[in-house]
Amino acid sequence: HSDFSRLLHKTKASEQQAAKEYDAFMEDSREAKEQKHKREFQLKLDKDQAEFQKREDEKDLAAVQAELAKAEEYFSELKPSCLEVHVSFEERAQHRKQEIEALKEAWSILDRKTSS
Repeated sequence: HSDFSRLLHKTKASEQQAAKEYDAFMEDSREAKEQKHKREFQLKLDKDQAEFQKREDEKDLAAVQAELAKAEEYFSELKPSCLEVHVSFEERAQHRKQEIEALKEAWSILDRKTSS
């Protein structure tokens, strides 16, 4: 009878220990599963946000490229008129000299009016 009691007590103790280990394992597994689910959910959110941002950036890039193309086209229209010199240096110098003379004359007229 004492062998049987000892065996029964030992078996109950082993079963209780196994039950505790099982419960701890199940709790750890549940927590790990929950963490993995949260991480997966966050990764999907991040992916969706990144894809949305990429689409927005591509739209912005297309708009900026179109704007750049228009600006370059306008520049190419303006460039010849800015770079081509239609008047020789001598003609420009003569025009400048005439403008200076006209300004001197206007100055002298104004100077005479204020002194009288």
